[in-house]
Amino acid sequence: MRKLSFYPKLAAQSMRNNRRFYVPYILTVVGTAAAYYILSALYFDPGRSQLAMNTSNGPAYVQSFMLIGMLFLAIFSFIFLVYTNSFLMKRRQRELGLYNVLGMGKGNIAMVLVFEALYIALLGIGGGLLAGILLHKLCVLILYRLIRFPAPFGISVQPGAVVVTLLLFAALIALTLLLNLARLGRSRPVELLRGGEVGEKEPKASWFLTLLGVISLGGGYFIAVWTRDGAMAVALYFIAVFLVVIGTYCLFTSVSIAVLKALRANRRYYYKPNHFIGVSGMLYRMKRNAAGLANICIISTMVMVMISGTLSLYMGTEDMIDELYPHDFSAKAVYYFSEPWTYASEEERTPFDHAQMNAQFVDWYTEYGAAPSYTAEVEYLYLSPGDMEDDGYSSVYALTAASYELLTGNTAPVLGEGEALARFPEGDEGGESVTLTSLVLESQDGEYVRREFKINILGSADISITDIEHSVAISDERDLILVVRDTQSLFEIGRALQRGGYTWEGFYDFEDLTDSEQIALDDAYWDTESGRWMAAADDVSGYYSYMTTDIRADFASDSYTLTGGFLFLGIFLGAVFLMAMVLIMYYKQVSEGYEDQRRFLIMRQVGLSERETRRAIHSQILTVFFLPIIVAAVHIAFDFNLVVQLLSLFQLVDVRLTALCTLGTLGVFCAVYAAIYLITARSYSRIVESGTRADVQ
Repeated sequence: MRKLSFYPKLAAQSMRNNRRFYVPYILTVVGTAAAYYILSALYFDPGRSQLAMNTSNGPAYVQSFMLIGMLFLAIFSFIFLVYTNSFLMKRRQRELGLYNVLGMGKGNIAMVLVFEALYIALLGIGGGLLAGILLHKLCVLILYRLIRFPAPFGISVQPGAVVVTLLLFAALIALTLLLNLARLGRSRPVELLRGGEVGEKEPKASWFLTLLGVISLGGGYFIAVWTRDGAMAVALYFIAVFLVVIGTYCLFTSVSIAVLKALRANRRYYYKPNHFIGVSGMLYRMKRNAAGLANICIISTMVMVMISGTLSLYMGTEDMIDELYPHDFSAKAVYYFSEPWTYASEEERTPFDHAQMNAQFVDWYTEYGAAPSYTAEVEYLYLSPGDMEDDGYSSVYALTAASYELLTGNTAPVLGEGEALARFPEGDEGGESVTLTSLVLESQDGEYVRREFKINILGSADISITDIEHSVAISDERDLILVVRDTQSLFEIGRALQRGGYTWEGFYDFEDLTDSEQIALDDAYWDTESGRWMAAADDVSGYYSYMTTDIRADFASDSYTLTGGFLFLGIFLGAVFLMAMVLIMYYKQVSEGYEDQRRFLIMRQVGLSERETRRAIHSQILTVFFLPIIVAAVHIAFDFNLVVQLLSLFQLVDVRLTALCTLGTLGVFCAVYAAIYLITARSYSRIVESGTRADVQ
């Protein structure tokens, strides 16, 4: 019985004696477990669908974001806990060696480690679940505020989230225990006793690593600066990130050594007490220092990129909504000229009348009690690449002169029958006429018939894609844009080619209608018999292939759910990464503080004053810990163009806003980093100065 109680007591005593190392580690387990529970609880929460009744994609967005966060955080927790556990065990080597020398076998030491792991699991996972349950409500309020959902009431516990978090972190702690036992099994008592005192050989600067680092970093920077569109940015982003990460590790490992040796060779700089101690100390530990500094640099870059990018996206949401949905309501009806071949009825071959279509919408809204304060119409004919043959254009868009004037604000010249203005693709001189060709459906005699339609070009108009892309989905510089006289001209082209889609779009604005009232208005429209036209030729004096409506309020709700979810995930994961960086810096300072006690003691014994000791300590800390943030700022500068291109996929093209968000994030992060530096540097200074004072006295 005494033997069974011996191991738990010894494990508890060991953790108390090493609380300087164990408390931060347990707090890390608590923090990561709490973060994982919060994301899991948001994922499993069944109430999100009820809170998103007015959004079509809101619940799916929330669930998708939380699932991404859970997967990302699980991978990060594995890497981070294994990494910090290695710091912890390195400081325990001498203690474990002493146990072995005093007669405890490796099996006995293993039992102590097992109980330590049980204590860590109990305190870390239990504390994490408790903290997660308490903080879950706060995170829900922040998330729902960002995505503009109504705030829920009460505190809930999600059993599924508890089980997933418990299983994941129990597995991670068990894995770290296995790694510790494997390390114990390979070690020898003498090595354990000398573990903290084994010196480092003077490292050498590797030309291979330097060259690899320069090539990798240069390649990553080149991709970031050279990328010119969003699709290319998506394809190349992770390649650029991988190259920059490899380059960062290589350069910190090799170039830092070369720089320190160059400083040592500079006699005027090196032979000063604070410089001599700092440079010599960092040089002999640079192999280990380089990995830690590279980790800090990469984590800093990740945090700033995530927060600045998601903040830019969220801040630019309103501009994105205005760009894509300049009006409260829009209705769209399309008539395909190829479809009438499949119908026998002459009535079904007659396109709908756009004026009657517009009047019917206005009348219905007015009868409902929400008369539009503004109405507008746009008409165009769209010919896709599959509708044409041998024309050399990606697509053809033909607009009426009235639509052109409405969308651009420019006055079109008087156009005759068969005449058009044209905006030719870049590099295409055009000519006095354009001949459109098409291969139509199979005729009755089983042969394909080629149709042609010739348009005389009156002049080349300065037709801006940006001005008309609100209603016309123009995205390719190889598109041909035509401006013709009227609706009849569009019908003539479509009937001649028996291809293409005549499209009408109506735009409606309403005064004093809230977002929820706009959504209710559209729902009420589709719930009525009038809203289920779909082929009601009598209502609009003709046939149309399909008809849809879009609401600005609905798109705005989905947009804020999307961008707000991104921002929440960016801030949330950024906070977790920041916690990781704090722990890495803390362990690094404390570990090196204990290692440097003896070195600074020797320097004090040969005449170094207490003031000079402090100056040397601060010089070393400043040199080491402000280098990563400087390199991270350089990474951010080169990454800026890549972030801009990625944001353009969301129709966010405000580069000034993105720049301000990036600079603001960099400024705040530098302030936080400086605070972290002061806290961790104080721990290092206390350890070194306490050791030197005690021994000198």
